Amino acid sequence: MRLRTTTPADDLALHALWAVAFPDAPDLPALHAQDPGRHPRTLVAADEDGIQAVLHWQPRPIRDATGGVEVVGCVGSVASAPRARGRGLIRRLLVTAIDDMTRYGCAWSLMFSGTPGVYTGSGWEAFPAPHLRGVAGPEAAWGDLRVRPAQPADLPRMALAHAAANANRPLTTVRSPADWAHRFGHWYAAPARVLTTEDGDYAVIRPDLGEVVEVACGPGRPYALPALLREALCELGGPGTVVTLRVPIDAALTRAIGPLLTEVSTGHTTFGLARPIQSDRARVRATVDAPGAIHWLGDSF
Repeated sequence: MRLRTTTPADDLALHALWAVAFPDAPDLPALHAQDPGRHPRTLVAADEDGIQAVLHWQPRPIRDATGGVEVVGCVGSVASAPRARGRGLIRRLLVTAIDDMTRYGCAWSLMFSGTPGVYTGSGWEAFPAPHLRGVAGPEAAWGDLRVRPAQPADLPRMALAHAAANANRPLTTVRSPADWAHRFGHWYAAPARVLTTEDGDYAVIRPDLGEVVEVACGPGRPYALPALLREALCELGGPGTVVTLRVPIDAALTRAIGPLLTEVSTGHTTFGLARPIQSDRARVRATVDAPGAIHWLGDSF
């Protein structure tokens, strides 16, 4: 079994492997294609029968616990062919990826997985992602006329609102114009819906899951968050609907949901994993465990 990087000639084989491993993510090849340096950073284990395992990593600018920006090696698209599972191929690819990320200068590494135990033996540690859940109250019946579906022309104002809302927020990605043009649209395509105000404040909802998965409000507009949440709850089903908010739980959110949600509770998931590379463990944990820290779904890789 040989470990190597990929070339464009491998693309069809990669797409076939991902189709087997991730049947619910048919657009994964399109997202992979958005990384201009993808082939040297896509690592595979291959034998005479073809590619048996793969992972892709890419450097992303992510804010640390103080709001500064670090280069983080983000690992995704990890898959093994069914007949190659249990042979330690992913573990071997992870070792190579860490070497590559070290040479690149990554401070630490980030990944998300529904099976985090697979990666803890290679040095990654899980961290919690808090969320809030409640039942929509009577005010969720009317929505808010100041909020409407977003259009492509709204993206520049939305980008400004996002940058302001996350200027010092740990674990958030500093989005580039390419992220807004491609990644945001990829992760928030239908059935997701994007709602916005005329000023560019926005919320992203998943009606199929009953979730608010991203929200951003610019400074000096206290009406924006309550208005967005009222419209979001209306579109998610209105009064009596159980809704999950995967957004930072802070004082502004608590005030905004007071009139809107009942039976409010908090919880967390542990899909996120972090591993020090050139940074130390304490510094990495300070980032992923910081109050208000969040890695938005729209920045997934």
